[in-house]
Amino acid sequence: MSVKNYEKRIPVQAIQFQGIESTHMQEVIDFVGMPVSVDFAAGGIRLRVIRGAYDVIVAYVGDYIIKEANGNLKRASKEDFEAEYTEVV
Repeated sequence: MSVKNYEKRIPVQAIQFQGIESTHMQEVIDFVGMPVSVDFAAGGIRLRVIRGAYDVIVAYVGDYIIKEANGNLKRASKEDFEAEYTEVV
């Protein structure tokens, strides 16, 4: 039997953080279902998804917030997200 290549497909939902425009921020809040805060740092606008007192996801403009099938949230840079996921239509 020869070696074969396989691909693992894992369905996720994701939203790209695009800035602080009020309608977009409401979409982010609705998507994560948790408190968020925004601050302005030397590296740019930073979104914080507050999962707990010491458990925060930090995303910059262009990053993706990913919701896995089990509901867990994580962040990925635009480059990492696009390398791993393909949009399903």
